Amino acid sequence: MEVEKLITKSPFKDLFPVDSKIVDALTEDMLRNNYDHAHPITIWKELNIVIDGHSRLEAAKRADIKNVPTIGYRFQNEEQALEYAIHNQRNRRNLTDAEILRCIEALDSRKERGATEGFRGNQYVRPKEVKASSEAITKPKSSRKRQDKSAQKTAATVGTSRAKVEKARTVLEHGAEEVKEAVKAGTMSVNKAYQLTQEARQARDEGKSVFNRTNESIEWATWSWNPVTGCEHGCPYCYARDIAKRFYDPQIGFNPHFYPERLSAPQNTPVPRSDSLKERLVFTVSMGDLFGEWVPREWIEAVMEEVRAAPQWTFIFLTKNPRRYLEIDFPKNAWVGATADTQERADAALEVFSTLHYGLATVERPTVLFLSIEPMREKLDLSGAVQGGPAYFLSVVDWIIIGGQSDSSGEPERQPEWDWVETVLNQARDADCKVYFKPNLKVQPKEYPDVDFEGLRHE
Repeated sequence: MEVEKLITKSPFKDLFPVDSKIVDALTEDMLRNNYDHAHPITIWKELNIVIDGHSRLEAAKRADIKNVPTIGYRFQNEEQALEYAIHNQRNRRNLTDAEILRCIEALDSRKERGATEGFRGNQYVRPKEVKASSEAITKPKSSRKRQDKSAQKTAATVGTSRAKVEKARTVLEHGAEEVKEAVKAGTMSVNKAYQLTQEARQARDEGKSVFNRTNESIEWATWSWNPVTGCEHGCPYCYARDIAKRFYDPQIGFNPHFYPERLSAPQNTPVPRSDSLKERLVFTVSMGDLFGEWVPREWIEAVMEEVRAAPQWTFIFLTKNPRRYLEIDFPKNAWVGATADTQERADAALEVFSTLHYGLATVERPTVLFLSIEPMREKLDLSGAVQGGPAYFLSVVDWIIIGGQSDSSGEPERQPEWDWVETVLNQARDADCKVYFKPNLKVQPKEYPDVDFEGLRHE
């Protein structure tokens, strides 16, 4: 079939996201050997919708292959097609927790729209059932039986246990946005997400607001706290905007919003017994920019009042508008950072940090000043941005975080050049400045000795 006639659409294209490394390998193979007809693309007959084989299709497009082999099946509804797609993947390998959560979410959403049983495909299509929840044990026995049966059938479809299906459904229905995204990103297990969700639910049932545990996208702090959300910077790579679109009230979305009921979280969250510094770090307003020009001063002061009242925690702030730091009297338990994804933003941040450090502002220098170079979008030179060069760097900046660019709806994942990272790392080392590489920074040096084709070293 002609490639241009094949249709990719949700939910099928979202179940098992395309792995760029696999697509690269497939593309290279197709460029050498053309498309392997032993592996046709599975489609929904008559509709030409791709059910299975998205990676192969993407590789074929990149290899400029115009026609690919397909095999078509008829389905009575989307639920049957979904179960077929899941069945194909499950027969080839064990599904990850990220894939299990996405599959359960897709299957349950179709049931909520009233999918019917109909054709059983082969042996993996199940009838419509009521979605189970964590409160099932408190409901009538007949309801509990239906929920048990639903979980069992879903477990058979996905290839997991009934208990994991019930836990996944609890996470999907009640979990925090960051927790759901962590599971889908593969950085948190369903079991861990369930535990965190139940802890948060218990606190909410008691009328308390608490911190959320972070995932790998933050990682350098154990907790996040969002009494304010939303941002107007419009960065194309923003992951927070994607989360807001998926999980927030559409009337709020990613627009600036203040949640006064969340201000009590620092007092309500139990202090960890661990002496680990990371266990006390709270990324504050991870889902927005508290210091954007659009944020009323009253919102900022309300947050600072709670920070001052909670010396048992250390609160981390980050902005793309660091000039506003010059008017804020930060408590001692606040770490203050600025995004430096470009040279222009790095220079602006270091100018503000210098003003704070050398006592040229009307407020005191915060306890910690740091740069967040995530994502690193160009090569940066920090050595001349501070008077005196690298020798004075440590006195102005205490910490540097470096990260790659994660995948988002606005832009794909990408990595900086190693030379860019090495330049900043060497400048920081010269100044004895602490450096933190985030998990999404995957670039590594890949160098070879300087030799000619006869194996003789160049002098």
